[in-house]
Amino acid sequence: MPLFTELTADETAPVWARRAVRFIHRHTRERGQPPTFREVFAELAAHDPDAAERQEAWSSASVRYLTMVHWRRRGWIRFRREPRTLRSGPAAGELFTLGPTRYTPTRKSRA
Repeated sequence: MPLFTELTADETAPVWARRAVRFIHRHTRERGQPPTFREVFAELAAHDPDAAERQEAWSSASVRYLTMVHWRRRGWIRFRREPRTLRSGPAAGELFTLGPTRYTPTRKSRA
């Protein structure tokens, strides 16, 4: 599945957004300011077993921005045009109370 589709699909987006919200909170607490989109995506790529094959997509400013806009529309995050304004959104709590269906990316076998 292409990275943007995985980050925004109904079945998989909540898992990635939950990781992003956790990172936003941790980064803000530890460093006193929210992360940039680039910092969030570097953290998320570390959880992708296929990151090496999808490096171009992970580093794409377009993929980052369009994903963040999608998650903002879902209410999971919020941000303004200024840098370092990322925050969890009003619906972020639902990411942590979702049912048992949790998507975990797995490495494909290279048989």
